[in-house]
Amino acid sequence: MEGNYVVQTEYGKVRGVLHTSQLDVPYIQFLGIPYAAPPVGSMRFKPPQKPPSWGENVLDANKEMSPCPAKNVFTQTFVGSDDCLYLNVFTKTLNPKKPQAVMIFIHGGGHFSGSSSLDIYSPDYMLLSDVVVVTFNYRLGPFGFLSLKDKSLNVPGNAALKDQQLAMKFVKDNIRNFGGDPNNCTLFGHSSGATSVSLHCLAESSCGLFDRAIIMSGSPFAQEAQFPDENYPLKLAKMLGFDGESEVELLAFLNDADVLSVAEVQHSLVDSKGSKFAPMPFGPCIEPYESDTSFMLKAPMDLLTSAWSNSIDIIIGATSDEGLHCRPEFEKSSNFKAIIPNELKLAVDEQKLEEFAVRLKEFYLTLFPSEFEAYQKFNGDQFRWIALQRFIHARRSCNASGRTFLYRFAVDSLTQNHYRNRWIGPGVKGVVHADDLCYLWKSNQGDVPSRDTIEFISILRFTTLLTSFAITGDPNSNVLDVDLGSVIWKPVSVAPYEGLNIDRTLEFSVLEESNRLKLLESLYEEASVRLH
Repeated sequence: MEGNYVVQTEYGKVRGVLHTSQLDVPYIQFLGIPYAAPPVGSMRFKPPQKPPSWGENVLDANKEMSPCPAKNVFTQTFVGSDDCLYLNVFTKTLNPKKPQAVMIFIHGGGHFSGSSSLDIYSPDYMLLSDVVVVTFNYRLGPFGFLSLKDKSLNVPGNAALKDQQLAMKFVKDNIRNFGGDPNNCTLFGHSSGATSVSLHCLAESSCGLFDRAIIMSGSPFAQEAQFPDENYPLKLAKMLGFDGESEVELLAFLNDADVLSVAEVQHSLVDSKGSKFAPMPFGPCIEPYESDTSFMLKAPMDLLTSAWSNSIDIIIGATSDEGLHCRPEFEKSSNFKAIIPNELKLAVDEQKLEEFAVRLKEFYLTLFPSEFEAYQKFNGDQFRWIALQRFIHARRSCNASGRTFLYRFAVDSLTQNHYRNRWIGPGVKGVVHADDLCYLWKSNQGDVPSRDTIEFISILRFTTLLTSFAITGDPNSNVLDVDLGSVIWKPVSVAPYEGLNIDRTLEFSVLEESNRLKLLESLYEEASVRLH
C-alpha cells in the first residue's frame, strides 16, 4: 500500500497518511478535511456554508483540528475554537474492487460537549471489516443551537444539525474517491449523537443522505431531542455582561464574545439547573420560522408517522444499566418522584405524582433486591429505554417497510467498561451509558484486550453485527466470520419486544426492559400523555 495518498475532492486535493491499526490492519487516514466554511465572526451562530476551494494546493490531512468550543469532560477544561468544522476519513483502500460501505458517526455529549477525537474514537475495531469510517466535529451548546426569532438575523436554530447535514453531503459527493460507496451509507451515533441520528430520520432535508441508521442510546423521544423556549440566549448574554434587550444587540454582543467564555457560561447554565435529568439549555428546537435551511418546524412526535425514514432499516439499542450513573442523586433522595419523566411531572398534580412514585417504587422493588438497584434500573428505563420503545412503537404503527432491530448491550467487564470505571469507579458491576462504545471504538482509556478474552470476543461480535448491517443490510451476515452461536437477530414484531441480548453469550428473546416498561407506559396513558 505504499504510495502517495492524494484524493480529489470538490474543493481541492487532500493527502492522507498510511497507518497500521492496533490490530495490524493497514489503512489510510485523512484528518482535518474542511466540510464547511469556518463559522467565525458574524457566521458564529448561523447555518453553515460550504468551504472555499483551496485551489491547486494539496491539503495535508495529517492532523486533528480543533474541537468545537466546549468543556472537555475528561480534563475538566474548556477547549476549542470557532474554526472547528472538519471531518476525518479512514479507509483501507482508495481503489477497492467494489466501493465499500460507509459508516458516518455523530459523537455524543449532551449537545454541549464532546468531539470526534481519536483519543476516544479510533476506528481500529471497525476497520477489521471492509468499511470506510467518517467522523467529524459539529457546533455545540449555544454555538450549535442558539435560536432567535428575528428572521432578518438568520439564526433560526439547529445549526449543529445543519453542520451534520453538510458533513453528510460532503460524504455523499466525495466519498467515492476515498473508496466508499455513496449509495451505501449508514449514519450512526451515540447518546445525543444517536438522538441527532433519529432527528435526521425525521427531517425531510436529510432524506437521501444516508441509507440505514444505528441509534445507540438515543431517540426522538429522548430528553435531549426537543428543548423548550426559556429565553436562554438572553440569560447567556446577561451572564457575560450584556445589558441590552433586542435580539439584534444580543447577536452582535455574542458574536464578539470570547469563545471559551461563551462555552464556560453555557456550561454553568447546564450545572445551575441542578439535575442532569432535565433538558439542557441549548439543543434541538422547533425553528421559529421557515427558511432555506429549515431542519425542524414541528415537534418530533408530529413528524413520526410521515417520516421518510420509516422505509429504511435501523438498529436501535442501549445498555443494561443506562441509569447506573445516578448514585449521587439516590444518596440525596431515594424518592422515585425525582426521576419520573418531565412529561409526566407536567401533566399531573403533586398528589398524583406521589402516587406514581409509590407505585413505581413498589413495582421495581419486586424485581430487584436492593433499593439502589431498583432505583437505578428505573432511572435507566425512564432515561433511555422508554424513549427507545416509544420510537419503535411509532415506527411499527405506521406500517411502513423499514425493519427495526433492537439490542441490549450487557457485557460486564472489570477492565473494558471504561465509562463505568471512570464515572462510577472500578469494582462496581453494571454496564453504564456509553460502555458499549468501548467495544466498537478503540480509545486511550485502555489497551486492546488479549485475543483469548471475553472482552476481545465481545469486541469482534459487536463490531461484526454493526458492520455487517452497514455492509449488507443484514446484521446476521457475519462479515468477519465470528462465532455468533446459532442465534438469529430478527426485527421487532409485537411488544414487549424481542431483541438481541449481547452478553457473554448472545440470546434473542424478549428484553427485560421492554417487558417492565408496561407500568411506566400505563402511567403515560393515565396522565393522558401521548406515547407516540
